[in-house]
Amino acid sequence: MEIRGRSQTGPYGPSSNLHPQPPPSNVPAVLVLLLVFICAASARAQQPTAADPAAVPIEQEPRHHLVFTNDFVRVLDVLLPPLYVSQRHTHTYDNVSVTILPGGDDARAQARIGFAGYSRGGYSHVITNPNTAPMRFIAVELRGADRGVAFGEPAQDDHLPVLSNARVRITRVKLSAGESLPEHQHANGYVSVIVLGGEGPGVWKWHPAGEAASPLSAGAQPLELVEVEGR
Repeated sequence: MEIRGRSQTGPYGPSSNLHPQPPPSNVPAVLVLLLVFICAASARAQQPTAADPAAVPIEQEPRHHLVFTNDFVRVLDVLLPPLYVSQRHTHTYDNVSVTILPGGDDARAQARIGFAGYSRGGYSHVITNPNTAPMRFIAVELRGADRGVAFGEPAQDDHLPVLSNARVRITRVKLSAGESLPEHQHANGYVSVIVLGGEGPGVWKWHPAGEAASPLSAGAQPLELVEVEGR
């Protein structure tokens, strides 16, 4: 499954004005053809991607369920049955997709549980589940940053970095059975997504900026969650 797929409206994108000029008479024809081929390939790779006007908004795709929205994020619960092929749909916002069900029981599939992938918005695609088991994702769309001031920011040892850029910070928390974290705050609002233990895989929660988090405890089973913090 390629969840970072993109679409283009033409071989060079919608705004291409590439027009090869006639070659000098002393340049071999074979070399000219090679240079034109290289230029064309480079132009395809460098063009920005675009949304397909004919695609439906993501929340209108039947298996993408919009379950929460505010000024800062939108959360979608995506459940793809076996062999499902989605409608072509558009992702308007930058987004982070967290894998809950990988579509299989083999080691390779199980290793993808909890994978958090970031994609820039403004693209359309079709996604498929070629497996005989369902696939599920919690997708967090980034609308804006809920910025605040926090005291007692989480220690780096407790929150393992997954990705940090100008739009988002993604961290992972993994606790062994019986282990806990002390109370702490995040400066910015964020969404937590449980991938193992706790209240169950796929349970998510929005945390406003500066909210005092309760001590986090794994209980009798290991706990793993992903935190998605917009910037």
